[in-house]
Amino acid sequence: MNDDAVNILSQSKRRLTKLKLLANFFENGDIISIYIKTDVIHNLFQGNKELDYSKLELFHLQYTDSLIELLTKIKRQKENEMLAVINEIDVNNKYISGFEEKRIDGFETDRKMYSGIFSNQLKNLYHDLTEDKFRLNWDNVLYFHKKYAAEFYRSNVDEELLKGGSFPAYQYMEYQIERKLLGRLNIQSFKVRFVCGYVITGNEYELFKVFQSDDHFIFDIEGKKMYLIDPEKMEKLDTTPNASNQGTIVNQLRRKNEQLEESMNERKKVLPEQVTAVLKDYIKNLENTDVMSKIFDINEETNILRAMLNLNLNNN
Repeated sequence: MNDDAVNILSQSKRRLTKLKLLANFFENGDIISIYIKTDVIHNLFQGNKELDYSKLELFHLQYTDSLIELLTKIKRQKENEMLAVINEIDVNNKYISGFEEKRIDGFETDRKMYSGIFSNQLKNLYHDLTEDKFRLNWDNVLYFHKKYAAEFYRSNVDEELLKGGSFPAYQYMEYQIERKLLGRLNIQSFKVRFVCGYVITGNEYELFKVFQSDDHFIFDIEGKKMYLIDPEKMEKLDTTPNASNQGTIVNQLRRKNEQLEESMNERKKVLPEQVTAVLKDYIKNLENTDVMSKIFDINEETNILRAMLNLNLNNN
């Protein structure tokens, strides 16, 4: 094999590589078919030293190069169109990554600890009332809603279900606690469990369950009140554990990214109608012509590819 033949085969291989990359990008059946047919032609020349390699070069010059140039331009255009979508996906992924890095399941751990802290606060409140002293630091319990309300407390709730009416109460500093509630708490050694929190128009409410009973009570943080909640109201309340609203946002962003990637993948496969028509015409030419036998007819004096593709080789 002379140097010209080696060079032609090398250039042919490079063209095939470009065509394959384009076929992979567009995931278009017609382009894949053309790539396969072109690869077959290349391999026939590579495996037969007696063939006229100039015919392979002519084939690429008249069709493959033009096809690669056309598809490359369309690819660049689509990549520009998809750039905004790619940027949006990237921004979403950065938000998701940032959230996952800082998330350490702190709420669930603190929620359990908060139940014990609040129980202890209630026990000390009772002792202070019996001794007519006021020694409590309310920041011991107020830290929790300040840390977690904005992200975790649910807002989709009827506030009327959380409000308390008038009730006999003990006054402790600026706080009120229902007398009946304090009696129930005393029976159960002031053991309570934080159930969930609510935030409505800037007002926070926390729902607690009294240990080993069906009693639940509300801590109205803004109103500085604690009172039993009616069982009928309890039935209408969403009392499931609080979940991070950022977690909900992250899940929405993940679904959004999936939709964006899916639409982007579908969009890049769509070719202009004129291009689709050209591709189909060329495939039809290849399939309707016995290309292989013409290529193997090395004694044929007329230009094989000119006859095969009906190209005007003298067109400048």
